[in-house]
Amino acid sequence: MKSEVTTVDELLETLTPPGARDVPAGRIRNVIITGGDTGIGRYTALLLAKDGCDIALTYAHHREDAELTAEAIRRLGRRAFIQHMDLENPATAAPAVDAMVRELGSLDIFVSNAGEMDMKVFPELELGDLEKLFRINTFGAVLAMQRGVRYMLGLDAENEESKFEEIAAMARKVLTGKVTSPRSTPGRLIVVTSVHEHIASPVDTVYTMTKHALGGFIKCAAFALAGTNVTVNGVRPGEITTPMNDAHPEDALDMDRPHIPSKRPGHPAEIASMIRYLAGDDTAFINGVSYDVDGGMSIGGPMASAGYRKVV
Repeated sequence: MKSEVTTVDELLETLTPPGARDVPAGRIRNVIITGGDTGIGRYTALLLAKDGCDIALTYAHHREDAELTAEAIRRLGRRAFIQHMDLENPATAAPAVDAMVRELGSLDIFVSNAGEMDMKVFPELELGDLEKLFRINTFGAVLAMQRGVRYMLGLDAENEESKFEEIAAMARKVLTGKVTSPRSTPGRLIVVTSVHEHIASPVDTVYTMTKHALGGFIKCAAFALAGTNVTVNGVRPGEITTPMNDAHPEDALDMDRPHIPSKRPGHPAEIASMIRYLAGDDTAFINGVSYDVDGGMSIGGPMASAGYRKVV
């Protein structure tokens, strides 16, 4: 069928996708990044600050790292706030989000990045191993995101029950045309999981379990928020040179990884660049999925197996 577009002017008018139309140019977006003190969270904060975002970031143990990241954000000309949040106690998630939104004034983007590894494997697990990592990586993370989404949608954040049913009901009304979307500008919920969201880690069974759980959450949350102008997506890093992996970002250039097609681990800014993309206004049609950013680690099974055998 011949295109209905017949002039250059008409063609150029169609260039902007639906999700990015009528969005004020140069607006300031307000962002929360959990675990923003170092590693992937730190570099995500810096890239989004370069894009004109104001940032609130959390730390669990190292306030001095959070302060350094915040100072770098301010050097880039944006507002920065730091907030203590230790998700080992999931009940602290909501008050921490409340405090950050008060500082920012509103919320447009929530990057759930805080997490921990424990190096425990089956069949030598104990209940405490399971409880700790699920509290941090899954339960606390989901409660923090849920609180943030309520602010994104203008729901009553003080309702202690914080039930997703209210959000789902609002989304259904949007889809049936009974109300307009609760957001006039895009909202973005981005979950940093791991390649171990969908492949096994032979050195940390519980970590793999928690990341698989987050993968399920991403899919369910995308359905729950359908029609609200808030998308939910994940980023699955491979081996990245961060403090969690006892590495400095620049170590990525010197560490040989023969079992990874890219032959090296990743720099945290390479993960941040994908988060930055998903946080943009042009990504409204990307929803409910996770992206591997791993140098090919997840496709390198034959090569990885030899490398993993040496580890385990």
